[in-house]
Amino acid sequence: MIVFRLLHTVFLFLLVFVSYFMGIAIAFCFLPFVRPSTRLFQAAAHYWSLFLGLFSGIRVETSGLENIPLNKPLILVANHQGAADIPILLGYLPVYFRFAIKKELFQVPVFGWYLRQAGYFPVDRAVILSAYKTVETIVEILQSGESVMVFPEGTRSRDGSLGKFKRGSLMAALKSGAPIIPIAISGSYNIMPRGTYLVNPSRVRLSVGQPIYIKDEKEYDEKVEAVRSSIAKMLSPKSIAEVFTTTPSTLL
Repeated sequence: MIVFRLLHTVFLFLLVFVSYFMGIAIAFCFLPFVRPSTRLFQAAAHYWSLFLGLFSGIRVETSGLENIPLNKPLILVANHQGAADIPILLGYLPVYFRFAIKKELFQVPVFGWYLRQAGYFPVDRAVILSAYKTVETIVEILQSGESVMVFPEGTRSRDGSLGKFKRGSLMAALKSGAPIIPIAISGSYNIMPRGTYLVNPSRVRLSVGQPIYIKDEKEYDEKVEAVRSSIAKMLSPKSIAEVFTTTPSTLL
C-alpha cells in the first residue's frame, strides 16, 4: 500500500509540473483575445484543477451550489483542512475568484509570475499591518466586480477540525456590503495530512450555505459567528452522511 501511494504521489507531482507549463503555453495563445487577462489565468487554474483531479482518485460530492449568486462579486468563506482545498475549490465552484497567498510563493520563478497574472495577491503573516492592507485589497477587488476567497481560520487545520475565525477576517464584507458565501470542505484533511507529502485518495464533500450579509458594525461579531456556525453545521456527521447518500459522486 505504501509503495502504491508513493508511486501515485510521484506520478501526480510529475503531472502537476508538466501540465502546469503546458497550461501556461496554452494560456499565452489566448492572451491577446481575453480581457481582463486575469480572467484567462483564473479559467486556466479552474481547468487545470479539474484535469489533475481526473488522476487523483479523489471523489468530490457537492451540495448547495445553487446558493451562489452568479451576477455579483462575492466573499467566498471556507474552512481550511488541507493542501488540496485550493484545487478542489478552483475546480468545483461555478465562479472564478481571487485569494491571498503567502508572499514567499510570489518569489518562485514562473509560478510567482502566474500568481500575479491571475490576480492573486500576497500576504505577509509576520507583519500585523499586512492584515489591514489585505482588507483594503479585498475591498478593491470586490469593487472591480470580482469575487474573493477567504480562509478565516488563517491557516490550515492541524487535525481537520474547524478552528476559530480571526476577528478581522470578514471585515471586507462590512466595508463592501458584498454577500458572504459559507463553504464547508470535509475530508480533504485526509488527502495530505500535515507532516507528509504522500497523497491519499479520499472522499471529499463540498457544501455551500445561504448568503450572509453584514450591514453594520454593531452586528459584525454576530454575523461572523453566524458564518462559522453555518460552516460547522455543514461539517456535521449527519450533513455529511446526507450528501454522500443523495448526491452522485464525481471524480475531481
